[in-house]
Amino acid sequence: MKNNIIYIIALILSQLFTFSWSQTYSKKQIDSINNMPFDDIIANSSKSLQLFNKVLADSKKQNYKLGIASSYEKMALCYFYQSKYDLHSKYTFIAIENFNQLKQNGKVASLYASYGYHLRRRNLDSGIMYMQKGLKIGEKYNTEYELRGIYDNYGVLKEMKKEYDSAFLFYNKSLTLKEKANDKIGIPYSLNKIGMLQLTLKDFAKAKQNLDKAYQIRLEIDDKIGIAENLNFYGYYYFETNDNQKSIEYFSKALNESKAYNYNYLTQDNYQKLSELYELNSDYKTALDNFKNYTTYKDSISNINLRIKQAELDTEFDTERKEKEILEQKANLAVKNTYIVIIISLLILSVIVGYFMLKNQKMKTLQLQKENELKDALLKIETQNRLQEQRLQISRDLHDNIGAQLTFIISSVDSLKYAFADGNPKLEDKLNNISSFTKETIYELRDTIWAMNKEEITIEDLKTRISNFIDNAQLSLNGIQFNFNFETKSFQSFTSRDGMNIYRLIQEAVNNAIKHANASQIDVSFIESDNKITAVIADNGKGFDLNTAEIGNGLNTMKKRASELKGNFNIEASEKGTKIYLSLPNQKEV
Repeated sequence: MKNNIIYIIALILSQLFTFSWSQTYSKKQIDSINNMPFDDIIANSSKSLQLFNKVLADSKKQNYKLGIASSYEKMALCYFYQSKYDLHSKYTFIAIENFNQLKQNGKVASLYASYGYHLRRRNLDSGIMYMQKGLKIGEKYNTEYELRGIYDNYGVLKEMKKEYDSAFLFYNKSLTLKEKANDKIGIPYSLNKIGMLQLTLKDFAKAKQNLDKAYQIRLEIDDKIGIAENLNFYGYYYFETNDNQKSIEYFSKALNESKAYNYNYLTQDNYQKLSELYELNSDYKTALDNFKNYTTYKDSISNINLRIKQAELDTEFDTERKEKEILEQKANLAVKNTYIVIIISLLILSVIVGYFMLKNQKMKTLQLQKENELKDALLKIETQNRLQEQRLQISRDLHDNIGAQLTFIISSVDSLKYAFADGNPKLEDKLNNISSFTKETIYELRDTIWAMNKEEITIEDLKTRISNFIDNAQLSLNGIQFNFNFETKSFQSFTSRDGMNIYRLIQEAVNNAIKHANASQIDVSFIESDNKITAVIADNGKGFDLNTAEIGNGLNTMKKRASELKGNFNIEASEKGTKIYLSLPNQKEV
């Protein structure tokens, strides 16, 4: 009974991968097999390779030259996805030779270009050479159908070489051909490539226009996968334009669509970007939840690939057994075949048991590793939260205690002025000085608290703070005209210390102009050029002689702050006024 059960299992397994070598395919069947969808071919490349070998043999029997050429082409594709690059090259050029004999110029152009595209990660320069060869043939014979794909793929190689103008040129050539052919599926593909390259180059307006066009077409043709992909692109667009809320919104929409249609690679990417965005927004719990989901999908995809690879190995092994079994069936009795099947089945069962044991051990190891990673992530988040709480506590203490005490001093000084200063100008001046000094100390304390509450100070934070300072100065000093110009467009940030040094230096320079220059106009401007940002504080006051003037604490302090910022500090003074320059390296380029 036990032997019968083993025999039945062996018989089922032997039939699972049965391949009929005795049947001869007709030309129509050969064409049908050679036109199999790409996804079906690479899903099990070993099984596909055996099928195309059979088709090749039948094509040669019938001297069907188109079938021969197409079979070599498909076999080359299978070898590429098995990472057997020597065989991929060999069969590609055999296919090219056969298509040349048939004067199938479009196929020849497409094969050269595809070969170049497949080389892009191993030898980009050689890939470009073969791509150009295919391109010349396609353009010579005006094979517009093949040129659509060739132009798109050539644009990718140019983008990899960072030759962005050329990439735009070829993406647009492909788009023109697709629009001419009214290729509704292909047009959004090219528009998105153009838009994402524009996004890379920070040309946000044009990038948005092309992404919108692609999205509208995909909505019109109800391309579900394409819609999910475009929503993902919008997430990247708003991320690059620093609109994190919009970015989260679109990555969430893309996530819903990709999950609905089992687009696992896109789902994985959406979870990863959402995790990063929530972490930027300090929403660490949601960030961690999304990271867990990203890890789950990543592991799932890895397992799918592992199962596909295992299926290919099983197919290769089973086909070899099947061919041997067919030969033995012609020479031996049915009894001998039964023993062979039983032995092979036992081997397969042993391999399967061993595989699952190994897989189970790997899963345990991986699970332990992920648990440790999550513990480290949680510990890091807790540490950051504690540091932030300490920073906030110090800020509150400064504000509530020292701030309150300074305010009390001002109130006490004002009371003394009313009580004792009448008729005593010197005492009144002293009290006024104490009151002014205390108020300035409160302002500086507030600035310090502002800086302490930030891990970093963005260029926009700095702009707002300086603008408020200048507006306050304008209100209190009616005799001086203030101008503030801010021309930098870089999305920079500084450490809280560096940001505070920049602000204090500008504050000191403006105060010096107010106190000593007798100026009627003070200009503060930020200018960006040559990867540097330069702050200029200029007045039209009386100026001073740099060679003879005695350098006070204010200028020495400004020089010290510039040194700490690793910036260049210069002063130009004449009878027409004074200009102070602070040049800083662009933080995005450092």
